[in-house]
Amino acid sequence: MRYMTDASLADMALELRQKGIDCQTCHKLLRNTEDSRIHIPDGEIAQFLREANGSITLIVMDHDLAEHCKFGKLLHIRVQDTVADCILRNPA
Repeated sequence: MRYMTDASLADMALELRQKGIDCQTCHKLLRNTEDSRIHIPDGEIAQFLREANGSITLIVMDHDLAEHCKFGKLLHIRVQDTVADCILRNPA
C-alpha cells in the first residue's frame, strides 16, 4: 500500500518515509513538487485517488477533503479520528 498526505501534513510524509513507509505528499504525486503552497482542488485529489484504484490511501487532516473521500468511498485515514480513537482506547 502506498500513502499520500494532504498539504497540511506534508512534513509527515518525510517522517513516514524515514520509517520505511511508502508515502508522498499530494503535491509530489500530482504536481511533481514539494511546494505545498500551490493549491490543488479537493476534487482533483479525489479524482487522482479514484484513478489509483485503491492502491493509495490518503492521510488527511482537511475536513472537506476527508468528506470527499468518505462519500466517494476512497481510501483515507482522517488524522483527527485516529487520534480520538487512540485517546478513547487509552484514557488517562
